[in-house]
Amino acid sequence: MQWLLLLALLGQSDEISNLRDVSATVRKNGCSTLAEKNVQPAIRAIIDLLNRETDDSVRAAAVDALERLTGVKDNGPDYAKWQKWWEEVGQKTVHVANVSEERFRQQFDSADEKAREAKNTIRMLSVTVAIIAVAFVLVMIYFVGHVSSKLKEWKELIRQAGVYVEESQQITKRTDRVLEELEAKKLDILEFVRKLKDEKEAEIERFSDLLQQNTDHKLREEVMGLRQKAEKELEETLGRLRQQIEVEVRRLGGDQKEKIDKDFKAQHERFLKDVEAHTLFLQASFAHSHGKPEESLKLYRKLMALKPDHQVGWEKMGTCYRELQRYDEALEAYQKAIEIDPNDPSSYYNMAATYARLRKREKMLDTLNLAIKNDGEFKDEALNDPAFRDYWNDPAFKDLAEA
Repeated sequence: MQWLLLLALLGQSDEISNLRDVSATVRKNGCSTLAEKNVQPAIRAIIDLLNRETDDSVRAAAVDALERLTGVKDNGPDYAKWQKWWEEVGQKTVHVANVSEERFRQQFDSADEKAREAKNTIRMLSVTVAIIAVAFVLVMIYFVGHVSSKLKEWKELIRQAGVYVEESQQITKRTDRVLEELEAKKLDILEFVRKLKDEKEAEIERFSDLLQQNTDHKLREEVMGLRQKAEKELEETLGRLRQQIEVEVRRLGGDQKEKIDKDFKAQHERFLKDVEAHTLFLQASFAHSHGKPEESLKLYRKLMALKPDHQVGWEKMGTCYRELQRYDEALEAYQKAIEIDPNDPSSYYNMAATYARLRKREKMLDTLNLAIKNDGEFKDEALNDPAFRDYWNDPAFKDLAEA
């Protein structure tokens, strides 16, 4: 085996070692490589391969390599002929044994040292890869922990949302209960008025005063929990109803019974319609304040179908459209609000903010000017409203807002 060690020292052992690989393809390619590189010291190893090889394709590659390395064309795959050639010619012409034993040992030790250095390098690379893998695992653990914390926060938000929904349902139930009680009270009032019609005019006057006092007291108790704006509108509606009841009661007479019944029924229907409108307004405002503009829009549409002259409802509906970036529909809603109340500064201001989003400068300036004329407080609001951010440095805008 000395000739193999000598070849390793010459830097050619890798190619020759392929001749002993378990793969026939590797052995075949090894023969071709040695022939192409003209590795003369590999002749002995290829002859040995020819002796032990059973694969025909490898044997053919070995014969081809020997012929190319030696120039001998007549031996074919006959191992005996090649062995004879080696003994007579080859070992005399291929010099691989002229290295002294001591030099051979030194070179071998040097090669062994390089091999150990290569192994150490591989170990260091393995340790580095292991450290990187551990760092990656730690990062993943941190990431998973962070995500877990976020999931807990989201679960808490969902729980709070559930609480808000439950509270809104309870508010809706209380509102429905109040409306049912109001309806019952109205029926009691109607029955009471019918009884009054059969009594004397003086008695009617006396009971009318009592009815007014009772109605004021009861209605204030029932609507106390409603929002301030809705409560004000409801009280105004009930006040008008009480005045009409007083007028009708004073005009009571035997021949006016049918007319009074009809008028009072119409008043009762209008009252119920106003109560329903107030309820829809409250529900829409509640949904909007809780970040549900789509749901709020559905309720505002119902309100507009029931009460088309509800100016505040049109304005709030325009704001919902603007938040959803449906600017054309928002402008239509603000225009409806302005047609109902041409002096309302809030509708003009919201319309100006919508024009700002659409980058319609002239229309924005015109409508903002109308808003500021009706209410000077909108100057400061415009200078701090992000909707007008693109125009804060516009000279015309600054003149209008800072005038």
